[in-house]
Amino acid sequence: MIQIDDAGSGSFVGGTCIGIYRPETNEYYFDIIPVELYSKENFKKKYYLDEVVNIVEKAFRALKVSKDEFIEICQGYMFEKLKEWLDTNLFSWKSTKITGRLQEVVEKNFEIYTEKLGLPVMYIKYTQYPFHFHKLLRWVFADFPNRIEICKTGWKSWQKIEGIIPEEDEDIIYNPNIYCMKCGKHIKPGSKIKILRYNSNKENYIYMHKSCKAL
Repeated sequence: MIQIDDAGSGSFVGGTCIGIYRPETNEYYFDIIPVELYSKENFKKKYYLDEVVNIVEKAFRALKVSKDEFIEICQGYMFEKLKEWLDTNLFSWKSTKITGRLQEVVEKNFEIYTEKLGLPVMYIKYTQYPFHFHKLLRWVFADFPNRIEICKTGWKSWQKIEGIIPEEDEDIIYNPNIYCMKCGKHIKPGSKIKILRYNSNKENYIYMHKSCKAL
């Protein structure tokens, strides 16, 4: 049997991880749909769905998947074109809820990928999976010119608020559990800080070291 799952399709930051797994032999293959395919123009044309097919095609060749193997696909819109491809190539499949080993591994792969993009481990845990859009926005706005380049800017949820320009202010912070959203390091209580303030679904605040350059 072959199982196919995705991770990261609901995260504003990064592309999407596609994982292919054969439980009987513990063989696993994964690849990332590039975030560039989620730009405004590419997202409209749904090129990311074509890339799912490309990834699975490569995985099937690498794993030497035969027509006799039954295929389980995670439910959801990510696999619309893959289903057509499987039918065309006479594979037997069904959509189902993927749990267990594959789900754990593909989600971990996506976390590692976003860490490499710069998202702090502790912030991944804070936003939880799937990553929360408005929580991730705070991280993006802390270094907007660089971080917006690794986001799914074709999303309608982003296009509704993309014109927001946070207001900048300064203050002193006394909370001992605050971390800088720019560099990711702890902010010592009593330190002077920069605050970026903006409104999306609610009023949001971004705390940064005073020495960390803002927008």
